[in-house]
Amino acid sequence: MIRNTFIILFTILAQWANAQVSLQTVLDSVAVNNLQIKASSENRDAEIAFTRTGLTPVDPQVEYGYFPGSNTAIGNKSTLSVSQSFYFPTVYSRKKTGAKLSGEKSGELHRFNTRNILIETASHYLELVYLDKYAVELKKRAADAENVKTLFEKRLQSGDANQMEINKVRIEASRWANEFSLNEARRTEKVQILAAMNGGRAFTLTNPEYPIWQLLPVDSILSKAIQNDPVLKAMGYELQIAGNNVKLQQSLWLPQFKAGYGQETIIDGSYRGVQAGISIPLWQNKNTVKYAESQQQATESSAFAYSQQLKSNIAAKYQVAVSLKNNFDAYQKIAEGIQSQDLLKKSLSSGNISVLEYYRELSSWYETYDRYLVSAKDYYLEMVYLMQYEW
Repeated sequence: MIRNTFIILFTILAQWANAQVSLQTVLDSVAVNNLQIKASSENRDAEIAFTRTGLTPVDPQVEYGYFPGSNTAIGNKSTLSVSQSFYFPTVYSRKKTGAKLSGEKSGELHRFNTRNILIETASHYLELVYLDKYAVELKKRAADAENVKTLFEKRLQSGDANQMEINKVRIEASRWANEFSLNEARRTEKVQILAAMNGGRAFTLTNPEYPIWQLLPVDSILSKAIQNDPVLKAMGYELQIAGNNVKLQQSLWLPQFKAGYGQETIIDGSYRGVQAGISIPLWQNKNTVKYAESQQQATESSAFAYSQQLKSNIAAKYQVAVSLKNNFDAYQKIAEGIQSQDLLKKSLSSGNISVLEYYRELSSWYETYDRYLVSAKDYYLEMVYLMQYEW
């Protein structure tokens, strides 16, 4: 008996766990299965592979020449030359540093693309939660309106109701049935959108719930944003790349060397020996350092401007979130404090109030509860912007 009880309890818990798909579960799944994220990952890998090109010296050169003489007295001549050009070692060191920084920047841009997809996913999920909760309320309203319609159709047959009352109850029944149907269509749309964002894999989204989010102090959110914002981090790498590029351009002003082996064969014998050369940069790299320094300064200005804009946006979003939270809490207290509708239904059934009075009183409750549901949705949608730095 005890064993059977545990089996039943385990089955119920397993079914509940499958039904309750949290926002974090959805985000984790989308991060793995989303096709746009996969494409962004492949693009990141391609960019990292590209940054590793051009880090080694140029290929060696091999030249061979054969020169037939104009007569047998002078004979023929052949030449062979093998040479290799290379920069100062600091040039290759700077190039490798730049490649590494560029790879890190590509990784942050991939994180930025991923985060945008997750923000969109979270928004659709939160709207689905709202539609799901609204569906529960609409189902009750539609059932209540249908019961009232049945009641008054019976009263009409007995002569206790007039045509105006019948028209009203029929309109209300039709209204809430249509609202429920439209809401179901919107819920289905959100489920399909989430499945598409999950690479075509559908979620079992039964009774989705809002996440448990705590509105942290604005300074804490700003600190995490500065640490985790992928755009800001990418701009930080861009700033390091710009600084490294200045040093690279300075290194390119150092002489370029060339070393090799040469051979020349003539009728009486041959000459063999080493070759060496040096390329002195006088005109080719003119203004390159100045240009790199200008780029560095422009990057610094862009990074500073973005960081200031980020702080301003978070401060503004935080104030809106606080206001929405207060609004949500206020409507929640009102919704929880309103008396049950049972007394109103009993008054209508007993004939103490008319159907017009019934729906007038009921509309006030409906409006308050609708605002409560919308205030919750608006608050959580606004919180997505602030919570993204936790992902």
